[in-house]
Amino acid sequence: MTQPTSIDMTFDTSLVDLHPPTNANTSFSTTESDPKSDQSQITSAPAIQPTKPSAPTPVQHIPTQVAYDQWASVYDNDGNMLQATDDIELGTRLPEFLSRISSTSPHVSVLDLGCGTGRNTARLLSYDWPRDQRVSITGLDFSTRMLQVAATKLSSLAKEKKSRVELRLDSCDCFPPTSSPAASPLPALSPPLQPVHAVISTLVLEHVPIIHFFCTLHALLIPGGLALVTNMHADMGRVSQAGFVNDQGVKVRGQSYVYTVEETLDAARAAGFDVLGVCEREMRREDVESGRVGERGGKWVGVKVWYAVELRRSV
Repeated sequence: MTQPTSIDMTFDTSLVDLHPPTNANTSFSTTESDPKSDQSQITSAPAIQPTKPSAPTPVQHIPTQVAYDQWASVYDNDGNMLQATDDIELGTRLPEFLSRISSTSPHVSVLDLGCGTGRNTARLLSYDWPRDQRVSITGLDFSTRMLQVAATKLSSLAKEKKSRVELRLDSCDCFPPTSSPAASPLPALSPPLQPVHAVISTLVLEHVPIIHFFCTLHALLIPGGLALVTNMHADMGRVSQAGFVNDQGVKVRGQSYVYTVEETLDAARAAGFDVLGVCEREMRREDVESGRVGERGGKWVGVKVWYAVELRRSV
């Protein structure tokens, strides 16, 4: 992982470049396995020449942070079916999760770990928090380009809730290595982060060593704090991973790890969490036919593509 980037986006949008350049990148968005050449059928008519097999799309592996910086400008509108599935499930699961923390204190703090372009940070801001409650929402990501998109997207929502909801966006190494006993798993920021009541982390675990992920998650939460984690299912991850096709036609990928649900639960328990709930989700034909998931979801019908775990830090 990269070292922390010294950019503090405590939501003064005048300090942020809110108009990053766009490009023609398109995404394969975790919906395609590596291409294989298909030999077209040869007709019996002698005048028709056989079609040559198409060349596979070249693949470039680059550091994950660089990949997401390049992906940022099209990330929200490239037809990513895994994001769409995440949106479907979190439409009900996230409000239920937030309702379990919203009555615990007059001041509630929630952190979106690996917030990217603010897709689910926006849901945190839009949630119907109790009117007598102050709420602090923090979004962390290692991609400054992703956070620039998030700042643009979230500015109006933050202004609407300004009297009761505080928003902070920060770029940093979200998952510091913990190989040394003296190393802290907390992201290094100024001012320093304080443990929060709840953390969400959606479609992030795929890119992080699982021990680092749960060490950081544990350090970010108060004792008894709650976490909601979603990730690509191993049934999908074994044949696909996150990435996009750039304007040169190259498939760009960062680093990805495949974790089963069982491996995730074992790592969470080992890090000091109680498991409160687990959900696995397969792609359904009605998801595609209804338009809730793009056409690229059709090839995954019947395959488990997503899972979520709800956790509580042990006291």
